[in-house]
Amino acid sequence: MTAVHSLTQSMVDSLGAGYGDAEAIGRLRAGQVSKRLLLLRTLLDAAPSPRLDDYYALLVDAQRRSPGAVTDALAEPHVGAWLASSLRRLRGAWSGAHPIEADLAHLGAVAAAAAVRAGLEFTVDLLARDGWLMLPTLGRARVSGEGDVAVRHAGGRLTVGSVVAGAGTGWQELRVLHCKADELELRVRLDDIDPFRDCHRLSAAGRCGGAEVERWQHLLDEAWPMLTAHHRRYAEAIATGLVTLVPLHTERTNLGVNVTSMDAFGAVSLTRPADGVALAVGLLHEFQHAKLGALIDLVPLYERDDRPRYYAPWRDDPRPLGALLQGVYAFHGVTDFWRVQRRVLSGGRARYAQVEFVRWRDRVWRTLGVLEESDRFTAVGRHLLSRLRAVQRDWQAEPAPAGTVELAREAAEDHWVGWRLRNARPAPEAVARLADAWRSGLDCPVETVEIGVEPRPRALAQSVRLDLVQLRVLDPSRFAGLVSDPAGLASLVPNATPADLALAGGDLAAARDAYAAEVAADPDRLDAWIGLSLACQRQEPRLLDFPELCLAVHRHLRESGESPPDPIALARWLVPVRGTDGTAASR
Repeated sequence: MTAVHSLTQSMVDSLGAGYGDAEAIGRLRAGQVSKRLLLLRTLLDAAPSPRLDDYYALLVDAQRRSPGAVTDALAEPHVGAWLASSLRRLRGAWSGAHPIEADLAHLGAVAAAAAVRAGLEFTVDLLARDGWLMLPTLGRARVSGEGDVAVRHAGGRLTVGSVVAGAGTGWQELRVLHCKADELELRVRLDDIDPFRDCHRLSAAGRCGGAEVERWQHLLDEAWPMLTAHHRRYAEAIATGLVTLVPLHTERTNLGVNVTSMDAFGAVSLTRPADGVALAVGLLHEFQHAKLGALIDLVPLYERDDRPRYYAPWRDDPRPLGALLQGVYAFHGVTDFWRVQRRVLSGGRARYAQVEFVRWRDRVWRTLGVLEESDRFTAVGRHLLSRLRAVQRDWQAEPAPAGTVELAREAAEDHWVGWRLRNARPAPEAVARLADAWRSGLDCPVETVEIGVEPRPRALAQSVRLDLVQLRVLDPSRFAGLVSDPAGLASLVPNATPADLALAGGDLAAARDAYAAEVAADPDRLDAWIGLSLACQRQEPRLLDFPELCLAVHRHLRESGESPPDPIALARWLVPVRGTDGTAASR
């Protein structure tokens, strides 16, 4: 059932440039099926049991009858997630809400689904969980209890306990979203029922009502024609490889989340996007991750380096080398999306696309340079980097309005400063020494401080400053009205402060003073320090080049019982100090 997999040089070149045609994606998918077969054999060897042997025998019978049915069952994204999570649990690397035996028994559901598709007649006892029994790609049945449930398939009729598949209220099918545009068709399951769909533990949404399914279909109807008409090479890859969308639930309706698991090729998990443009760029972005992950499974691109030390302009936490490459590859596609959309859209949306294009073009270009400095890439990995660089070089030559460049730079600086304040840590002995000098009224010593990385747990951080800049770009008149009358700030941009509005409006002096007052009121509020750093740097370029150093000295003085110093005065005093940056970052 496994096979030898290879990619032609033209496929590698196309994938290396960020694309990949339908044939290449098909080969990546085939590689994932073989990977899952190997994982399945590893699982069976690690947890031998008569029950699992019986389930595997059913899978083998289905393979003999219809190899394609088994391939389709194993290619289902969350079969990969189930295999990976079960092996992690067996190795003690992961915990679960159910006994490990219940997770392992999901093999029976996979085998039964394959056998149904193969047209086999069979009866098998499967384990239910949480009152449901799920058959991947088919649907789930409501059952009583948590024990064994008889599943029968005969005469084309599937029954799960007393429930007939496809009939009555006890059966829930996987709904399918469908759209065809420019002779290219996309069919994806909206998976809100698979027990292994929450790969990232980010709160997968429960069963969607009919109206919610219609909203997703409407979004796809907006997004897909956009992708087929203007981003054809990406759309062809998505049409071949994307089969499942997993809705995520979030209380923060203004913060979109989309993720891809390397264990679940073919699936994207995401909160419902605001519009078709957001869905289009989200699908393109996430399928970039899927393509690269599947490529790495076939062809090693680098030697592993799991130290989380690299700055990624799209993440709030430090990243290891492989994850940084993933981000570069994904945002290479995002850059291309906005590069094209700025010519397609009009008005404020076109201005926003311009800013996004310039922002990510610059960030990807710089971060690609960090990757190129690493000695851990294989020959194929270096070839991929060179292909990305060649495409990016052409994009660097494309002109952009001066105002766009400035807004893109401000957005990039906002993220950079926030990342440093969250993760960069000056050497404690140097912080103490500088605090003593300040306390004693001495001039700041001219010295270099070692700055390392102390990763903080990832949070879904939101910048209200960037929300305001986005409003300024999309709707300048509305933003101008907000500046002249800030009464509506709280309702329009929740959690934004007058200091944020002043910064977004370009009143740097007012922003600086307002942020300093925020720091005085709450010295540990990072958003106040971020805004203060940005306002100061735009007036005095060397001020707060290392904002984490000013924060650390300020905190040390407070924790020593001193009155909190004026943060701007402290920042000016610290200007002679530079940092030896151990963050492997490119500003």
